Formats: sequence, structure tokens, C-alpha cells
Amino acid sequence: MIDYLITVVLALIMFSIGLSLKTIDFRHLFMTPRILSYGLFLQLMVLPALAFAVTGFLDLPAAFSLGFLILSACPGGLSSNFISFLLRANTALAVSLTICNSALAMITVPIIVNLAVDIYYPGSQAAHLPMLPTAARLFAIVLLPVLAGMIVRYVYPRPSEVLQPHLRRLAMVFLALVFTLKLLAPTSHGGAALTWTDVGQILPVALLINLLALSTGRLSGWLFGLSRDNQVTLGIEIGIQNTSLAFLIAGSFLGNEEALKPALIYAMFTFFSALGYGLLLKPGMYRLIRRELTGW
Repeated sequence: MIDYLITVVLALIMFSIGLSLKTIDFRHLFMTPRILSYGLFLQLMVLPALAFAVTGFLDLPAAFSLGFLILSACPGGLSSNFISFLLRANTALAVSLTICNSALAMITVPIIVNLAVDIYYPGSQAAHLPMLPTAARLFAIVLLPVLAGMIVRYVYPRPSEVLQPHLRRLAMVFLALVFTLKLLAPTSHGGAALTWTDVGQILPVALLINLLALSTGRLSGWLFGLSRDNQVTLGIEIGIQNTSLAFLIAGSFLGNEEALKPALIYAMFTFFSALGYGLLLKPGMYRLIRRELTGW
């Protein structure tokens, strides 16, 4: 039941993103191709390389290393877009990166995950992701809800404007529910059976990968002469991944509950670490964000 709930929540998140898209968001795909291409390069190439290097250096168990590679292969999602919005960074870039990476995920996720399985389980009969069926499932769960949201917004623009922020909050509540169930439910009911030993092994690696990802967005953006808002957005998009998709790939697609645990722990803190990263670069946004989140 939890796996079915993850599928529903992921579809709801992507529908909410689709509902927020405007024509101008797609103009930005063509107006800023250099920044968009660079962001995709960081997400699709640099982040998996960072995850592979860190897990290899720290010699994690194979299942946990695989879990971090699965996580690195996932695009950003609702949380990363929301934080860019809160910080008044480049929200159009954030949404564009999410949509492009979600579309590319039909190809990149099976490639990265299968490569990771071959590396961490050499010569074994560990499950792989079949390319076409996986692409079809990702299209149905990730891209189809985005397209549906875009159609609803086009047909009903004014109601969509009203519905979208409420649906976004509802999706985040459901995501928190899925996270809690995975964390606390027994294994017989789909829980992850996370132990303190697991936390001790995974948390330092998760913190290091997240710190490197956020720093990469900042430093690489600075080196390429990008604005502060673009640096904020790139760091957030690299530092926050769609953990619900990682749950789905590790648990439902591969049937490897141990590989799901890194995403579970990563999800515990990345919203706050990314928000803190943004406030370090834009400290003047603190009061505005407090009003947005608390109403005062």
C-alpha cells in the first residue's frame, strides 16, 4: 500500500508542477539555453559523479551506495522549485530544469541505475531496470501528470491559479506522510526498517554529498559569472532531489528496500539545508520567508 501511495503522491507532485507552468516558462528554455544546459550538465553528470566518488571513498555497503546513485539520478521536484520561489531566485530556471530533467529521466535513470547495479553488484543476478518498460512507467508517473496539469491550466487558467498553491501544500503534506510511513511502518507493511546503525553509516555521507552539491552550484555559478539568483537556483536544484521518485525506483522498480534508505535519510534535512544555503547568499530574504511559511 505504501508503494501505491508513493506512486499517487509522485503523480500529484508532478501534476502540481504542471499546473504552475506558464507559456513564459518555456520561453526561458530558449532565452537562457546556456544556463539551462549548464544546469542539466551539473544534475545529470556532476551530481552522479560526486555520489559515486563519495560512496567509493567512504566504502559504503553496496545497497547504500546504489541508493545514493539512484538518488543522484532523480530530477529535482516540488521542494526545490518551492525553495527557489521562497528565495525569489530564478524560479523559471528551477521549473525548466525540473521539466527537462524529468523528461530526460526516462533515458538517464535506467542508464545510471543499471550502471550502478553493475558496479556495486558485479557478476550478480541483481535486478536491472529494463529500458523501455522503465521509460514507459516514468512517462506515466512523472511526465503524464505534468502534461495533464498544463492542459488543465490552459483550459481553466483562473481556477488553476487559485488551486495550485493549495495543491502544492497538499502534495508536500502527502510527501511528509509517505516519508513518515516509510520511516515508522514495519517491514510487513512496506516500512524501510531503518536502524540506528543504518543512520550512522548513511547520514555522514548524505550530509557530505549535499554540502558538495550545494557548493558546486555556488562555486561553478560564480566561476561562470552567473548572477547570485542563478547560483542559488543551481545549488538548490543540485542539492535537492525528488526523493519520492527514488523511493519508487529502489523499492518498487528494483525491489531493494536497503537501497531506499539513503533517500529516506537525505529527505530528512535537505529542505532545511537548501533553505539555509539560499539565506546565506540572500540573507535579506529571511523576514519574507518567515511570513510566507508562518504568516507573521
